[in-house]
Amino acid sequence: MDNLAPETTISVDSIQRSGDLRLNANVHLNWYGSDADGYIDYFNVQVNDEPVGKTRSNDSIFTFVIDAGLDSADVLIQVSAVDHEGLEDPTPAKLWVPLKNAAPSCRIDADEIAPDSAKIVLTLRWDAEDIDGNETIVEAEVRLNNGPWAPIDLGQGLLSFTLNASGTSAAVYQNGFLVDTALAGAAANDTNRVFLRVKDWAGSYSEVDTSSTFYWSAKAADMLVLNSQPAYIGAQYKEWLDSIGDAYDYVQMDAITGIGIPTYWNPSMKLLFEQYERVLLFTDATQFPNNGGTDYLLNILSPSVQSYVQGGGKVLTSAQITSSMDMGAINDVYPVSGSITSTGQARLTNDSSIVPVDTTSGAP
Repeated sequence: MDNLAPETTISVDSIQRSGDLRLNANVHLNWYGSDADGYIDYFNVQVNDEPVGKTRSNDSIFTFVIDAGLDSADVLIQVSAVDHEGLEDPTPAKLWVPLKNAAPSCRIDADEIAPDSAKIVLTLRWDAEDIDGNETIVEAEVRLNNGPWAPIDLGQGLLSFTLNASGTSAAVYQNGFLVDTALAGAAANDTNRVFLRVKDWAGSYSEVDTSSTFYWSAKAADMLVLNSQPAYIGAQYKEWLDSIGDAYDYVQMDAITGIGIPTYWNPSMKLLFEQYERVLLFTDATQFPNNGGTDYLLNILSPSVQSYVQGGGKVLTSAQITSSMDMGAINDVYPVSGSITSTGQARLTNDSSIVPVDTTSGAP
C-alpha cells in the first residue's frame, strides 16, 4: 500500500484586517499536521517565495521586514508537513498576513535635566526603539524651541549643547564630539526646551518627545568662578573678586540640594571650561554624587581639568585637602608634585604670601 501524504493546517484560516488594524512586524502563528498512516517528522516553512527552513515545532514568532518606503504589506506564509518517510504535503497550508509598519518611538530621559544647572552647557541622554526592529530607524532629529530640525547620529545617546555667543544658537555635541556648530533656536537667559523625533525607513515619524524646561544662562565674562563650598564662603570670594574689578561668571554648586550640579559631569564640565580663558575652582572635602556613588570634586573634575589645561586653559584651585582623600588623580592632573600627610594642622594667616618655588618656569 502506498504511503499517504500528510495534511497540514494553520490554526487561523485567514486574518481579516485592514488600515490601522493590520498587524505589526511580529506575528505568532501556530500549525499542526496529521498523517493517516504514520506520523509527522517535521514541517517546512516558507515566507512568500523564500524557504525559511524546517522545524519540528508547532509554532513560531515571525519578525517580518516591510520594504523601505512602504507603509504596509501582505505576506504569504506556507507550511507543509513532512512524514516519517520524507513525504511532504503537496498542498501546503497557506495564510496571508496583512502587515502595517509601526511608527518608532523616542525618549529624552525625563529626569536628566536640572532646571538650574544649564550654565552655557546642557547635556541629556536620549534613546529610540521600534517594535519592527531598531534597525528600521534611519534618522533622528533635534530642535531647540521653535528652531529648525537638525539631524543627529543614531548611535550616540549622549547629547550636549553649548550656547553660542550670539545667544540664539548652540553648538551640538554627541558623546563629547562636535557635530553642529550653530543649531538655531536657542534663547539666552531664558527658558528653553529640546525636542526629539526619529523616523523609520517607511517614512513614519515618532511622536515628538520634549525635554523638561531649563533656564539657559549666557556667558558674560572670560573667567569662570566655580565654588562648591558653602554659599557664604562663595560670597566672600565674590567680594574679593569684585574689589579687583575683573569680570567673571559664577557657578555655585551644592552637594546636598543639587544646585549647579550637571547630570553628566563629563562632557558637561569639559565643555563648560572650554568656554573660558581662566577658571577659578574653590572646593572643600565635601563629596558629590558621581556614577551612583560619591567622590571629591577635585577627583570628579580631573578629566575635564586635564583636557582644559592641555588645550591652553588656566586653572587656579583653592581646595581643602584631608588625609582621607585619594591623591592619585589630584597628583596626576593638578600642579601638585607630591603630598605629605600629618596629624597636626597647618594654617595660613590673613595676608600670608604665596610665592613660587621656581621663578624661572614661566608658569602664570
